Amino acid sequence: MARRVDSPLRVVFPVRKHRERNRALEDEHEHVTYEELGESADGNPIWAATVGEGSRTALMLGAPHPNEPIGSMTVDFLLHELATNDELRASLDYEFVCVPVADPDGVRRNEGWFDGPFTLSNYAQNFYRPPPERQIEATFPVDREGYSFDDPTPATRALADLIEVRRPEFVYSFHNTAFGGCYYVVTEPLEPLHDALRSLPEEYGVPLDRGEPERFIDEAFDDAVYQLPTFADRFDAATTTDDESGADEPLLGGNAYDYASRFEDDVVEFAVELPYFSAPRIGDRTPLERSREDVIREGVQHRRALLEEIADPVDAVAEHLPDTPMAREAAGVFGYFEDELEAKLDWAKSAPETDEPGTVAQHVDERFIRQYHLLTYLGMVLRSVDHAAMSADDEVRDTLLNAKGTLEDVFHDRLEEIRTELDYETIPIWKLVAIQARAGLICLDYRQRKRGA
Repeated sequence: MARRVDSPLRVVFPVRKHRERNRALEDEHEHVTYEELGESADGNPIWAATVGEGSRTALMLGAPHPNEPIGSMTVDFLLHELATNDELRASLDYEFVCVPVADPDGVRRNEGWFDGPFTLSNYAQNFYRPPPERQIEATFPVDREGYSFDDPTPATRALADLIEVRRPEFVYSFHNTAFGGCYYVVTEPLEPLHDALRSLPEEYGVPLDRGEPERFIDEAFDDAVYQLPTFADRFDAATTTDDESGADEPLLGGNAYDYASRFEDDVVEFAVELPYFSAPRIGDRTPLERSREDVIREGVQHRRALLEEIADPVDAVAEHLPDTPMAREAAGVFGYFEDELEAKLDWAKSAPETDEPGTVAQHVDERFIRQYHLLTYLGMVLRSVDHAAMSADDEVRDTLLNAKGTLEDVFHDRLEEIRTELDYETIPIWKLVAIQARAGLICLDYRQRKRGA
C-alpha cells in the first residue's frame, strides 16, 4: 500500500467567526473600517473591512467559490497583519479593501468539513459548489457586441457596487484547488515574478502542479502560470465557429476583473490555486513510454466508466430531489462532464503537442486528481438524496435509499483506489495561508515599484 499522511489543517473559520473578527478589528484600530455592503440571496450580510491609506486600491476577494475558504483565512491573516504592523502598512501604497467571504450562502453549505476530519472522504461528502448562474466570478454585469448580461447574484451586485466606488487596480481573488499541486492564474504575464512565485510553494513542501491545465484550452504564460480568461476571451471563443472548448459552458457574465476594468485601465487580477491535499508526483515531469494522448485517453476512459456507473442511480433520484441550487447542480452536472470528456478526447487526437511523451504528472492528474473532482460532485448528490429522503413517502424513500446505496459503493470504491495507489498528504492551513499571503505581497510590491520606475 502506498504511503499517505493526513495531518491536520487545524481550523477553518465559519462565516460567523470571520464577521465577528472583522468587527472586533474595527473596534480595536481606528485605521480599520467595517462596512456592510448588502445581503446575499439567503439574507446573509456581505461586508468589507478596509485598512491602509495608499493612493491605489487592492481588492482582496475571499471565497468567490464557496468550497475554497482558505482564501478567507488568508484575508483574515492579511487584515490583522496590516492592522497591527505599521511598518508593513506604510511600505505599501495601497488601500486594502478586504471581502473575506464573497459567497456566505455557499460557504455556510461547506462548513460541515471545516472542523475536520480533514480527509478526502469528509471534504467530498460536505462539498458544495453552486451552479454557474449563482457563482460570484461568473455573474458580474457585461455588455459586449450585442450581448448583455445583467442578472448578478445579490452578492455579486454588492461587490460590483463596491468596485465601482473603490476602483481597484489589483484584484486578488482567492482560490483553492482540492487536490494536486499549486499553480497561478493571472490576467497578464508577470515575467519578472514567475521564478519567485514558482519557488514559493516549494519552500513549504507544496509541489507545483505540472499536470494538465484545468481546461485543455487554457493558455500557459509560463510553467505553472496560466492566463485567467476574461469575459472577452470567453465571448470570442463562444462566437468562433472553430472553437474547441467542448463542454457546453454557459456564457453568463464576467468576473471581478471584467467589471473593475470598466473603471480602471491598469487592472490585474491574480489568483493562486492551492490544494488541500497535495500529491508530490503532480510535479514530476519524468517522461513515460507512452504519448500524452494515451495518458489523456486512459484518464478519460476511467472517468467515463465512473459516470456510467452512477448514471442510472442518479437518473432514478433526479426527479425526487429538492428544488435547491445544490440538488440542481448535483443532478445536472454529470452531463456537462460527459461533454467535457468527449471534447478533451477529440482535442487530444488532433493537437500536435499530445504526440509528445506523457509525464508522470500528467498521468497522476488524469488518472486520480480529476477522478476526485467528479467524486466531490457525487458527494453533493448524496447530500441531496439525504435531504429528499427526510420528507419522502415510503415508496420514494425506498427508491432514494436504494440508489444512495449504489452511489455510496461507487464513491467509497473510487476513493479507496486513490488512497491505495497515490501518495498524498493533507496540507496544514498555515502553509496555504503563508503561500497565498506572500504571493500577493510579492505582486503588490512589484506593481508598486513598476509604477515608481
